[in-house]
Amino acid sequence: MTFAHLSDTHLGYRAYGRTTSHGFNQREVDVMKTFRSCLDAIEARNPDVVVHSGDLFHVVRPSNATIHHTFKSISEFQTRRKGKPFILIGGNHDTPRMAESGNILNLLGEIPGMRVHTGDAEPFEIPELDLEVLCVPSQSLVRGEAVDYVPQFKRKYSLLTMHGLATEAIKQASNFEIAQTRAEKWSYVALGDFHIHQAYGDNICYAGATDFTSTNIWEESGKPKGWVWFDADSKRMEFVPVATRPVLDLPKIDARDMTPDALIASIRENAEWDAEAMPIVRQRVTNVHMDTRGRIGGGLVRDLNANCLNYLLRLLPPEVAGSDSEQPRTEIMTLEASWEQHIGKAEIAAGTDRAWVRELGLHLLKEVAERASDPAQA
Repeated sequence: MTFAHLSDTHLGYRAYGRTTSHGFNQREVDVMKTFRSCLDAIEARNPDVVVHSGDLFHVVRPSNATIHHTFKSISEFQTRRKGKPFILIGGNHDTPRMAESGNILNLLGEIPGMRVHTGDAEPFEIPELDLEVLCVPSQSLVRGEAVDYVPQFKRKYSLLTMHGLATEAIKQASNFEIAQTRAEKWSYVALGDFHIHQAYGDNICYAGATDFTSTNIWEESGKPKGWVWFDADSKRMEFVPVATRPVLDLPKIDARDMTPDALIASIRENAEWDAEAMPIVRQRVTNVHMDTRGRIGGGLVRDLNANCLNYLLRLLPPEVAGSDSEQPRTEIMTLEASWEQHIGKAEIAAGTDRAWVRELGLHLLKEVAERASDPAQA
């Protein structure tokens, strides 16, 4: 019995102000592309079962284009697989808070071979594979539903899939512990919600996300994205990486003893990457005095931004002498970064598309910057 396990695809994710020639957000296109690459790689290996452990979509109400491309991609994938089982559970991002709102994931249940589970924990059997499955969607964990994490039907093979954060992954925001899964009782345990691939035994792991879509992609810089292949008979687990747009967190620069001109030169010197790859880039600079910061103009960021998808320059103020070095410091961010941070947390009117508001703000900031740099438009 072989499983292909992917998770946290976050289709419909949008970021930054760049669009394609057809007007689509470039990151939204990137994320769909990596998803399709994963499906192609999975199809080539022809697993008995495909399992997606939650957060197929980035938002509860994705755009019509995202829904169309997702349905088309999975339909064609399942047609080529002749309807072999594809199990999908709801994640925290794509599950409405109100059950009566309906869940867009259920639309995918019309595709041959798809089994979609979005509410309570639910066990079921696939007799032709001598397999039993227990699906524990995000909603089940959030509600604290009492779940018996033990196979019920005495089949040869058993699969547990759940979407939530284990204490062993992120202690502060966890809603279960790895021991609760009783992994030794199952052929395979497919976890979702944590965006970095992480195994907790020879048959239990987070597949990780298929692209960089978390709120802090810099923590994941340098860590590959992909999916997991698992052979239940040999208990062989393999992480299969997928190509993504590069995310580069450049080495920090200490500006304590630098003149403004020296700092600008250092920033430019650090800005080395393959321009054809159009990466997402962050440069942090520590110990930046206010007078120095005032000399770092927007023209520098615009120049560097021309050779990447997005260039984020974060200027950090000097540490206060004698202060506890473990205390967090306030970061001075560009207007674009400040706006993205604000809109990601701000309360907005019901029914308003947060991603659309974010993109509108970025577009307006870009327009203002362009006007400022061109006196003829002022």
